[in-house]
Amino acid sequence: MDPGQEPWEVARELTRKRYMTLDAIRNQGGEARTREITSSSDELYNQIVNDHLKRMINAGLVEKIDKGERSEGGALPKEGYKYRITDRGKEVLAEAQTNYDLTPIGEGEVRRRFDELEARVEKLEEENEQLRSILYDPHENHDTLEEWVEAIRDNLLVLRDEVMNLNQG
Repeated sequence: MDPGQEPWEVARELTRKRYMTLDAIRNQGGEARTREITSSSDELYNQIVNDHLKRMINAGLVEKIDKGERSEGGALPKEGYKYRITDRGKEVLAEAQTNYDLTPIGEGEVRRRFDELEARVEKLEEENEQLRSILYDPHENHDTLEEWVEAIRDNLLVLRDEVMNLNQG
């Protein structure tokens, strides 16, 4: 991610958590403090968000709009600094959502679910094949058994005729 890249190039390289960070700012009206960003998702933590924000500031996607008030000991503001999404940041978000009308998160979810469905289909096809073999084998055996029974009847008839001939003679 660098300032010279086109928005679609940045969108293509945008990681899930960077996307979530950028989207959280946009969802807060375009401006948000660090605490508001991290509270938008269980996956975003201060340290991660701060790192992503630094990179996004360098890429021109976000700007820090105030320093916040430091405590007496010089610690960071409790609510965190306030950031604003830039026009470039909005363009990148729009580009990220262009693919399949999904966010990168949604796209990843669709891919994951598709893979799961594909695996389930393969498993069902295997089970179907096993069931077919079970169903068709007895029919084949049934036909064979019918032939054997018919052959035994024929043999019985022949034997009966021979026994009758012996008894008559």
